Parts: sequence; C-alpha cells; structure tokens
Amino acid sequence: MKKIDLLIYNADIVTIDEKVPSASWIAISDSKILDLGQRKGYEKYINESKEVINLKGKTILPGFYDSHVHLVQTGLNLLSLDLSDVKTISELQEKIEEETKQKPEGTLIRGIGYDDLRVKEARMPTRYELDKCAPNHPVWINRVEYHISSINSMALNKLNIPFDLDGIIRDSRGLPDGRLKGKASAYIRNQILNSLSENVRKRGVYKAIDLAIKKGVTTIGALEGGFVFHNKDAEFIIDKGDSFPIDINLFYQTIDVDMVKKKGLKRIGGCIFLDGSFGSRNAALKEGYSDDIENKGRLYFSDEELNEFILDAHRNDLQITVHAIGDRAIDQILNAYEYAFNNSEIKNHRHRIEHFELPSDDHIKRAKKLNLILSMQPSYEYYWGDKDDLYDRRLGERRKNTNPFKKIIENGLIIAGGSDSDVIAINPLLGIHTAVNHPNKDFSISQMQALKLFTINGAYSVFEETKKGSIKKGKLADLLVLDKNPLKVKKDKIKDIKVELTIKEGNIIFGNLGVIDG
Repeated sequence: MKKIDLLIYNADIVTIDEKVPSASWIAISDSKILDLGQRKGYEKYINESKEVINLKGKTILPGFYDSHVHLVQTGLNLLSLDLSDVKTISELQEKIEEETKQKPEGTLIRGIGYDDLRVKEARMPTRYELDKCAPNHPVWINRVEYHISSINSMALNKLNIPFDLDGIIRDSRGLPDGRLKGKASAYIRNQILNSLSENVRKRGVYKAIDLAIKKGVTTIGALEGGFVFHNKDAEFIIDKGDSFPIDINLFYQTIDVDMVKKKGLKRIGGCIFLDGSFGSRNAALKEGYSDDIENKGRLYFSDEELNEFILDAHRNDLQITVHAIGDRAIDQILNAYEYAFNNSEIKNHRHRIEHFELPSDDHIKRAKKLNLILSMQPSYEYYWGDKDDLYDRRLGERRKNTNPFKKIIENGLIIAGGSDSDVIAINPLLGIHTAVNHPNKDFSISQMQALKLFTINGAYSVFEETKKGSIKKGKLADLLVLDKNPLKVKKDKIKDIKVELTIKEGNIIFGNLGVIDG
C-alpha cells in the first residue's frame, strides 16, 4: 500500500464535486488527494499514515482562490500608515504627526485606506493641511481605490511633477494644492513605486501572502504592473514566483503584447483601466452621477486603441482581462471582444472582465454569447451597497442594479470571486457572506454558488479546474479547515466562520494547533 503523508478523518468535507459532494475522511500522498470517503473507510490507511488528524466534525473545503489581488501593493500597504478609520482631516493630521515621530526626517510617509466619503469634510486633504502635520517628511496619501491622492509640499518639490500634467487640482492662485487625480495621481504613484527597493517589495509581499494563507487562500490571481502601479511589481512576481508558499497566477497589466509573449506568459491585462471608479466619479457611465449630474466619468481608451489591443492579444492566444466598472466601459469592452472574435478563429480563450459592477441585462446576454468569465468582488456590496453608502450616493436608484450575481449566474455565466486587495482586504469568507446576503435580495445567491466563486470557478478562470478548485481523487491537496460549515450556519453568520488550518499540497502552512490532536 502507498504511504500516506496525511490522513484526516471525522471531518465534514464539502468537495465542490457534484459526483461526490461530501465525505468524512481524506488521504493525501505526494501532494495529491489519494482517496476520500465516508464513515470508517479511512481505517485501512491508519497504519500507513505519517500523520493522522481527527477533525472532530470540523469542515474541510478546497483551498480558496482570490482571483483579483494587487499583491505587491497589498504588501506595501501592510508596511504603510493605515488611515481607514479616520473620521476627520484633523484625525488624519494627528495620525501623520505621530508617524513623523517614528521616522527620520526626509523619510516618506505613505498613508493608505483613506476614504473621503467617511470623513466629515468629504474630500481629500490639501498639501497645506499635510504640511502642518509633516513639514519635514514627504507625505503621500492614497484614496482607498487608487484613483485620487494627496501629497504635501515636500513630496511635491521632490517628485518634480510636470506643471501642466492633467489631473493636478489647483488653488485660487493657480498653484497645485496637493490633490491629484487621473494622470497626475498615476504619475506620482509610478515615481514613488519606482524608488522602492526589491527588499521592501519582498517584505511586503510575504506579509500579504501570510495574511492570505491565514484566510484560507492557496491560489492568488495577481494583477501587477502598469502605469497606475509599476512594472517592477510584475517583474518581482516573475522573478520570485517559484519561492512563494502558495500559487500566484500573474496577469501583467500592460498592453504590450510582444513583451508578454517574449516573457513566456500566458495572460495579459488585469486592471487595464478602461474607466475609473465610482468613488472618484470617473467610472464611465451612460447617465451622469447622481451627485454630479453633468459628469459621466471617462473612458481611458479610444474604441480603436482598445479594439487593436484586444485583437492582437487574442490572436496571440493570450488570456485577456481588463477593468470595466461603469455601463459605458462594459459596453466598450464587449464591443472590443466581439470585434476580436469576428476577426479571428480562436475560440478557447476564457477572457475575463474585472469588476463588471453596473451591467445591463443586454450586457449580461452579450457576455454569455462571448463565453466570458466575470471576475467580481462581492465584498464591494458589504462596504458600499447599503442605502447612503457609496453606490447610493454616486448612482442613486442605479445602486439597485450593481453586482447582480444571481442574474449573471442564471444566464449561465461563470463568476470568479476576488477581493480587489488592497482596496478591500483578502477575505474569501466575507465575499461568500456578501454574495449570499446581497443588499439587493434579488441578486443574492445560494451558499453553494457562493462557495464556487472562490473555489472551482476561480480555478476555471485560469484553466486550473482539472487540478485544483474541488476535492477529488488525483487533484492537488489544497485544502482548508473551518470551524463551521458555510452550508449549515445561518446565512448572516458566514462572515464569522474561522479558518483553522490551511493546507497546500498536503502540507499544513497555517494552523490553529488546538485542532490537531488526533
């Protein structure tokens, strides 16, 4: 009999495999699932097992996929000043002033997680306000979803921003007031990220991966590089990918098809921004923002530019994905995919759209006809979907149409679940909870459908469904142990479930040792 590396029994196993939907024990050998079954069938393996765990009824699921993570940025944020809880600009100033006491003069202070919708002044801070609390440190504050930032005078002087760059907000004298949007904000981000050492990236990324592992994630879709971030992020993932304790699937955020092909990559895109975000009012809408009716956001590509890129990448057999949030941006990428398919014979593509937050019924039908995969972030609704939250303020009645998970699934489309970390923290269980408890009940999905978003659908979205994403003989033993079964707890308690163990290819990489007493 083959030697067993790990035998787990007395478990409540949710396999996500329709042919064998449940089991109570699992035997792992050489990183793969050798066998699984019900009741006492495990006993034949006990004497051949190096390690045996009695789970005492706890639940096993396939390891989670998080299909949309900006991994390097998530790591860098973990090394930065968290401003997500500030309620006023004076509170922000106090936090920054305290941070200046911990850092040598001249050292960058990077603030992250700032949400102007949750502060009293409902705006980004100006450089004059940042100067008061940090006169001798360069300061860079990011809005929670990247598209707007603020810097103080020292940072402004050090970074040599072109005076006429689009997106510089100016005061009454015509001088930059420190707030930046669009190209100006992206320019600053790119300049600062370029200056960071590989060691800083390494420290941050391993912190981020450690956090993901504790949340049960065994595979990450990493969207890295590009103008809004930095190509050094993508290159870091390429160079270090084999050393990571979990699997990282890179989407290189570029439209340079030749470069991606030369690097031997299979995927291109990610947050290639066709539009911006609702928070920054630059997601592209067909009708104006409810709180800025003349503003319909903007598209960052012309139709011709986008069509050319999509067709080129498609003909080169690359899996493509782009960022499209507003209904006008979704329209544009669907047009581009249709154009590519009409001018090419390649069919097995699994191209994606990231976000897809405000689709029409027609968009959903067109996406199905194209067999696209929708990479979506359910937790957006947890933070922004209720009355008086972001969607309501920006979209008014249209908030009732955001992230229509049930409608999408009923139309036969596959949704891959993600967090959009570092915008929202890596936490698949919160995503599952929110998909089941959507603020619009008509769009809520079942617990099993929600589990699939972060398991088998994530695997399918990167051509990995034959080796991961469900618990089945011959597949990799990527597993997690939960203290409760998401299919059996009350729907409003799913987010409170705890990850007890994370297992990658049969090796326990995170564990509350209290459960390992078999």
